[in-house]
Amino acid sequence: MGTRIETMDAIELDLLAEAFNLGLGKGSAALSELLGEEVQVTVPSLQILPKRPAIDQCAKRFDTEAHTVRQAFVDTKNASTFSGDAFLFIPQASSKILSRLLSGSEVSEAEILAELGNLILHSCLSSLADMIETELDSCLPEVHLNRTSDILIEIARNKNRCTGATGVEGATQKENQRRPLPLQDRVLQMGVQFKTLSREISGEVMLFLDLSQLPNLTVRVRDAVHRLVFG
Repeated sequence: MGTRIETMDAIELDLLAEAFNLGLGKGSAALSELLGEEVQVTVPSLQILPKRPAIDQCAKRFDTEAHTVRQAFVDTKNASTFSGDAFLFIPQASSKILSRLLSGSEVSEAEILAELGNLILHSCLSSLADMIETELDSCLPEVHLNRTSDILIEIARNKNRCTGATGVEGATQKENQRRPLPLQDRVLQMGVQFKTLSREISGEVMLFLDLSQLPNLTVRVRDAVHRLVFG
């Protein structure tokens, strides 16, 4: 489970993992219905790492062999407690199969990946938000074809604020909450892989949750544990 944080115990980490897994389960069920076959999901992995090494490690692993869908998010009630970036990585071969199965004559591969990312990533983020009884403000999914390493390294260097549908940064209060964070900040990295058997489609969902205000997040998660145990 990676490095243990003194202020977040195993039960709290397990609850985060379960919420993440529940969200992905909903997203994979929707994908299964679209494809007409079962989508298998692995057990979530959790690691607590310094931000830059975590993102560099992920960039090296995927390199340019996968297309990337990114969705930045922030807690509307307390941005310092719950914010980060959610990613969907789809190998190029799987993306081509998905495009062939799901595309219409006017739909591009990037548009299909954006819809898939919105379906799966939104499910995961909604599940986590429900657990800590908050609402998340998330950007529109960004699709990056063959640019996985570049995008991850860019985020490690400078946390971008959310952009609107036009891709141009606005001046709203919510967007300004997506401020740059120092590289020494820690992240909680949660990852889950999914795949189908007959069509050999696979992918991975990864969440980088900022831990710059860990005590606030810990309080919210402990409240969720209390509600779960005592009702």
